[in-house]
Amino acid sequence: MTNTNVNILGICGSPRDSVTRQALDLALRAAQSVGGVETHSINLCGKNIQCCRNCNVCLKTGCGYCPVIKDDMSLEYYDFYKNCDGIILASPLYYMTSTGLLQNFMSRMRPFSKYARQGRFGSRMGTGIAVGGMRNGGQDFCLSVLNNMLQATGTNIIGGGVQFYNGAAVCSENGTLLTDQIGAAEVTAAGKKLAYMCKIIRLGIDASHPPVNSANFLGFEDADELAAGAQLRGLS
Repeated sequence: MTNTNVNILGICGSPRDSVTRQALDLALRAAQSVGGVETHSINLCGKNIQCCRNCNVCLKTGCGYCPVIKDDMSLEYYDFYKNCDGIILASPLYYMTSTGLLQNFMSRMRPFSKYARQGRFGSRMGTGIAVGGMRNGGQDFCLSVLNNMLQATGTNIIGGGVQFYNGAAVCSENGTLLTDQIGAAEVTAAGKKLAYMCKIIRLGIDASHPPVNSANFLGFEDADELAAGAQLRGLS
């Protein structure tokens, strides 16, 4: 595969700096090993990230960030999220689902909801990492939640078949170090597959004739057909 350059963003939604971050770092290193991959990591540990209020000021002004809530949501976070080709959401299990911290972060991507409706994130690939204290502690349900977050933005979900079904599941045994060899193998496979798929999609877009447009990723011929579909559904 040619050395096509892609960007992959990892977001760690743990309020503690422990196994979840280590698992995410391992996935990102695995992605980098493919070559032609640049990675960025956002660690939400210790951050005050409030939930979106759905006031839509960001959409009305088109500013590309939340101008209302004053907390630790960095402008850099918006930039990383907007421009990545691939994304990994990593979370420890809280009541068999993701942390509120990660859900708050994703809700704050509201300024880019119009991008999703235009298909501009349609070429993005994504996956999740769920870390629980037990081997069967709810990781599958949490991964489904993470996948739902990604799909709601137009991101395509990768799975790994026999390697990992709907994301990488890790058992921490409530420790502070990533010692789970099965989980580490799943995380590594997820990171590499995400990198490969991002590069394949990028190569396909670059080689496509006629050129691919963002509306195609939503199943429409062009922007006019997309607009007609949006009007029919009352989204215009």
